Amino acid sequence: MERGIQMSDSKTITIYSHHIDIARDKKGADNTPYSISAVCAALSSLFDAVVKKDLQTKTQRIEKNKKVIWLESVTGLQGGNFNLTFKSAKYDQSREVRNTDTMEARGRLQNPEDGAEEKTHLCIRLRKGAERFTAVLDGNFYGVSMSNIRDYLNWQFNSIQEDSDEQYSYSVSFEMMLGEDFLAELDKMDKINLMRITVDIAELGKDFQSLAGRDEVRSTVELYIRKEKGKGKKIPKDMISTAYQQHTDVASKKRIKKIAVEGTNNNGSLKIDTESIHMKHSIEVSTVQPTNELDTADFFTKADAFIKEMGV
Repeated sequence: MERGIQMSDSKTITIYSHHIDIARDKKGADNTPYSISAVCAALSSLFDAVVKKDLQTKTQRIEKNKKVIWLESVTGLQGGNFNLTFKSAKYDQSREVRNTDTMEARGRLQNPEDGAEEKTHLCIRLRKGAERFTAVLDGNFYGVSMSNIRDYLNWQFNSIQEDSDEQYSYSVSFEMMLGEDFLAELDKMDKINLMRITVDIAELGKDFQSLAGRDEVRSTVELYIRKEKGKGKKIPKDMISTAYQQHTDVASKKRIKKIAVEGTNNNGSLKIDTESIHMKHSIEVSTVQPTNELDTADFFTKADAFIKEMGV
């Protein structure tokens, strides 16, 4: 008897939140202050230029992932807000195919150079009162990651800026937004022995800034804070909470990149860090048949509602 696969008209997905920074580098002597409105205009121009390119030109090949990606569409919402749809196709995974209802062998239907298209959605919103953007990404395991998107946009920025007479060049970086689980995990520790903070080397003053910008030296440094020797000594939790608030505050000038904590409780040793505990949220989105992909319009509607709840 044929079972038949029942496709749902919606599915619950996980979305991930990030901070996005757009750095502006001057090509010549210039004292013009950083302008977020100019950055928004540069982003808009970039997206327009990429979307107009032919598919071959705007497609990037990621050899290590055996995948190609491209920017499929952009909707500008004014005020530094954008909805982006990326597409990707993973290749070099040709297999024999079998119908899982009838168990009939179908042969090899996909060549090694063929790849099944996947859609990934990204919302970019200018954060009110900050020169920084918030982004919400559709967590499609088979699609495009945030690091893929960062590399893709920087690749496109570079290709456009090489032939441009503009006095500035731009680059994109991102950080995952943290969830409240970090503080919840911190509360499980009875005794904290070590806190490790990762910061940009430029935050350590002029004596250390001379070390930055070299291929041999990382642009970040790690500061180790250890408990004082002696029975009953421990790192106070409010110190870690303060560092955490600086890390999550988009207006903070400290720019703490990462916090890692080691401690103990009655069950043994515990280790947590802010990179492994990040903000995620579940939403239910309509699907399109027969591919069972997300309905793009419904995704952006649901994601936009969540972003507004965040107060962005």
